[in-house]
Amino acid sequence: MIKRMRYQFILVTMACISFIFILILCVINISMTLSSRNQGYSLLCRIADMPLEKDKGFVVKNRKEMTGENENPPGNPIGGFDAFRSFSVLYDSEDNITDVFYNENSDITEDTIRVLAAKVMENPHERGVLSKYLYIMRDREDGLQIYFMDYSVEKDISLRLFWTCLYIGLIGILFIFFLVVILSRWIVKPVQTTFEKQKQFIADASHELKTPLTIITTNAEVLAAGIGDNKWLKHILSQTQRMNTLIKNLLELAKLDSYDQTMVFSQFDMSTAVKNVALSFESMAYEYGKKYEIEIDENIFFNGSENSIKQLTTILLDNAFKYSDDNGRISISLSQHGEKKILEIGNTGKGIPKEDQKQVFERFYRSDTSRSRESGGYGLGLAIASSIAQAHKGHISVKSDEHTFTKFIVTLQ
Repeated sequence: MIKRMRYQFILVTMACISFIFILILCVINISMTLSSRNQGYSLLCRIADMPLEKDKGFVVKNRKEMTGENENPPGNPIGGFDAFRSFSVLYDSEDNITDVFYNENSDITEDTIRVLAAKVMENPHERGVLSKYLYIMRDREDGLQIYFMDYSVEKDISLRLFWTCLYIGLIGILFIFFLVVILSRWIVKPVQTTFEKQKQFIADASHELKTPLTIITTNAEVLAAGIGDNKWLKHILSQTQRMNTLIKNLLELAKLDSYDQTMVFSQFDMSTAVKNVALSFESMAYEYGKKYEIEIDENIFFNGSENSIKQLTTILLDNAFKYSDDNGRISISLSQHGEKKILEIGNTGKGIPKEDQKQVFERFYRSDTSRSRESGGYGLGLAIASSIAQAHKGHISVKSDEHTFTKFIVTLQ
């Protein structure tokens, strides 16, 4: 249980940290991409206001007139590298290309520009992205002009930033993971200490109670033999029997909590073990007039504790008989699917409410306290069954329609 708690703490912590990292990474990447695109569109808009001459590239007016400054500021698209990677196509009113404006010293050719323009005209938008190029469209008196700018530089910068953040983040997450693993031991240590003390208390208290309970039972039996039938002695013997069952269950739970140290596994015929337990309940089914169905596949072998598997089967069958309705049906089946061994025990009768199904395996939990009291239960049987399944690296679950049937499913592998 402590290990599971520690693993859950590590899993939840790392999931939260990873989610936050991915969220931050996505926000940074999206914001950088949008920012660089907006800057690109802004440059294209400024370039669109400049006069052009075919085959001579972008012609600069007066820098002071365009920028309001005597000096060309850094990143100014007018002239320089930004004009070098910019080009445009002019269409007439009949959507025919009349002029192509570009810098002849750039790597792009006029044919490539015409192909890009044609792709834009297939699905025209006021602005957009086409491969590594940004574009905007402007209406002219004599037609339409499309302005392009090579966006590969900004795109590469954004991509490099993304990968840099990813690598740094992964290294940081790996470091945090080792830190969380170390801290998890310190965090669960008080819980582990408390749990160990609780187990020791249950074991010690149960052992201490066994002696006086045995003395009370023995004296009551001696009195009963001497004075004959007496209802008061019957009550004493009945309650001491219940107390003895409770103490036995508490000791069993204390032992199960230490199964990782005491349990010895071996290969055994699970089909035979389960069938022997199932057959022992046939007389009970006959006595109470209940339909009892046994369906157990042959030659299913399992590596585990045979006595513990028998005990688990006994607990679930006893539970099914106790809570089945009058003249009801109880069924037990064992099958193998691949490496999984599946034991199913069900009964008709009052089901288990949905809100109680997740809690039925908790210690001392009883979904129907009145019926449990009548049947002499303490809410420990299913807790013991769950502990046995977990000790075998298995899983136990319950299914119920809440009204007519209940089925317990044990999966082992």
